[in-house]
Amino acid sequence: MKRKFPRIIAHRGGRKWGPENTLAVFSKCVDSAFDGIELDVHRAKTGELVVVHFDDLTKTTNGKGLVKDKSLARLKKLSAGAWFSQEFAQEKIPTLKEVLDLVAGRLVINVEVKNAPDAYPGIEDDLIELLDDYGHEQTVIVSSFDHAFLKRFSAKAPAYKTGLLINGLLLDLPAYAEEVGAAAWHPQFVNLRAREVKQAQRAGMEVNVWTLNEVSEWLSAVRMGVDGIVTDDPEGLRAFLDKLGSVQSERELLGKSKRRKGKG
Repeated sequence: MKRKFPRIIAHRGGRKWGPENTLAVFSKCVDSAFDGIELDVHRAKTGELVVVHFDDLTKTTNGKGLVKDKSLARLKKLSAGAWFSQEFAQEKIPTLKEVLDLVAGRLVINVEVKNAPDAYPGIEDDLIELLDDYGHEQTVIVSSFDHAFLKRFSAKAPAYKTGLLINGLLLDLPAYAEEVGAAAWHPQFVNLRAREVKQAQRAGMEVNVWTLNEVSEWLSAVRMGVDGIVTDDPEGLRAFLDKLGSVQSERELLGKSKRRKGKG
């Protein structure tokens, strides 16, 4: 029987090859035909949903202060790529609408809503309005560590899949997910076990694990049977999965990997 491999989901668009959460990396993901992208959403002072991981602008732009305190016009004056390299100095913080327009249903988009430490009241309504206009509901997953937000979102927009972001193991994940209205589980790899993956999948949940960047991690996730792997290195993961599909045994693959490292 042919092994089923997990989907490749580019973390923040693929942090290894460009400045995270920018149109440059998202465009590359579309061109490379990966299975999906993961991105992060905050809300600007003027109400627009913008794609940036940190609420603190000093982390990945040449600005200062918090996203929530800046208008979209001010955010658009910042460089979101110069910190990575001058090649990307003209990259700006994109709005979620700009990313949706770029992807146009060609990839799965995992929208992680950042709703802490400062809450964005009513952000679920803003997101629903954008996604309804987008028109590709089967290619969208909405995830968050704020499970109260997920419950509100799911109640208002049950057509969209939601994912529980968790960095631990719950006593009864299926029951908790049903309460929240979540159809997917997004666990941190260091807190994951195969038994819990199977339990979630038997309950009809999709399991997308984050953030895996090493061959040993990818192989472990494949063995666990996860549905998706979130990675900073989507090209590397694709090459790994291609090789895993062609070798006779996992031992052969790991042996080749070790020899390559030794030559470096």
